[in-house]
Amino acid sequence: MKLPQGGKSELTFVGSLFLVGAIVAWDTYSVELPAFNLTISPRVFPYAVATLLMVLSSILFINVLRGDTAVPEGHIEGTPIEKSDYRAFSLVLASLLAFLLLIERAGFIVAASLTFFGITVAFGNKRHGRSAIFGTLFITLVYLAFTQFLNVPLPAGIFKGLL
Repeated sequence: MKLPQGGKSELTFVGSLFLVGAIVAWDTYSVELPAFNLTISPRVFPYAVATLLMVLSSILFINVLRGDTAVPEGHIEGTPIEKSDYRAFSLVLASLLAFLLLIERAGFIVAASLTFFGITVAFGNKRHGRSAIFGTLFITLVYLAFTQFLNVPLPAGIFKGLL
């Protein structure tokens, strides 16, 4: 079966939606119920969301296989679709993973600054020094606003005791 242009990426997206629904259903199954009797279980809403997500993604999967694919916004039907920029995608993904790995160890400011810088590079920013400086200043202001004014604790990491 020959998929229309853009069909593979739509099938990948729809498959990931189905997988998210399955993960939600599996995680909901493992939730411990409270000891007291409830009229409505804490599992009802997550099961409903998981079921709806899996049913709708299955319908979308069938539609894509039938040839019903979406036309990207701003794209004229019939013209070829440009290939995905996997370099930019990889940089954004690496930046987000670095944030997850660094947030507790190095602290919010370092992790968020590196993530901000990585995403600006991925989107084609050529002024690396400027984006690093302004990104770090902005992230520092966000950190101070949350920790000092909103009393929301964020990991200080290597700046513990300084800020």
